[in-house]
Amino acid sequence: MLTLTKTITTVETKTLETPEQIADHVHAEYLRRTQATPFKPSDRVRITRRDGIPPEFMVGDVGTVMLCHPEFSPLTTLMGVNASGMTIQFPVQTANLELV
Repeated sequence: MLTLTKTITTVETKTLETPEQIADHVHAEYLRRTQATPFKPSDRVRITRRDGIPPEFMVGDVGTVMLCHPEFSPLTTLMGVNASGMTIQFPVQTANLELV
């Protein structure tokens, strides 16, 4: 058996001439990215694997999603509590998270 993969790249050119067009373009791209993420800002998540997370960070293995864009990064920024009781922001592997 032989499996062939073909990659096709398309180029789309768009001219944005006004601040409103630029704002509309940026907003549409923001919506596209946020709709494609596995977690949304304010989602409560549990850390299923602590790979790369020091033990004093993210006590309780839970946090609230602040930013998740796996298209550009394998990390999700969480807000959680550290061992000193401070609320912190910390990046965690998106693959190591699940909704609570």
